[in-house]
Amino acid sequence: MALRSASEFPPSPEPEALGDTYSECRAALVSANRSRGVLKAQSDRRGVVIAELKRELGELEADLADEARTKLRLHALNAKLGAVIRELEDTGDAMVGLIDESERQSGFWLVEMFRRLITQASRWRQAKAHAAALASESAVDSQGSAELTPRQINGNLINEQP
Repeated sequence: MALRSASEFPPSPEPEALGDTYSECRAALVSANRSRGVLKAQSDRRGVVIAELKRELGELEADLADEARTKLRLHALNAKLGAVIRELEDTGDAMVGLIDESERQSGFWLVEMFRRLITQASRWRQAKAHAAALASESAVDSQGSAELTPRQINGNLINEQP
């Protein structure tokens, strides 16, 4: 039955039509209440769907926040590792230069070259130790606990003597 407006019913029905008017009003009310119930059920289902979408959106937001924090840590670690790698390259280049120069020297100058070479080797070891500490720190951050020693990452010894 189609919904009917209250204005379709007479405000003061004739006494002989009172029974029929009552039946029509009651049928219109039952129909309106059924429609209202259907709309309420649809609204409730939408509410459940909206609540589920809000929950999923919250989870997604938390996941994205975790990913952003991880990316920030990775960028910071990359910057630190880049500095260590540059230090290793500079030290290696200086050591090669000293070795080349020492091949052309003799006597006292040769002793001075070896002293400078030892200084560069110490600098090299410090840079490697710094790299090992960064790698160890990264392993702890990503796993939540220190399972690897600072000397060993992925089965490779890090603090080997040059």
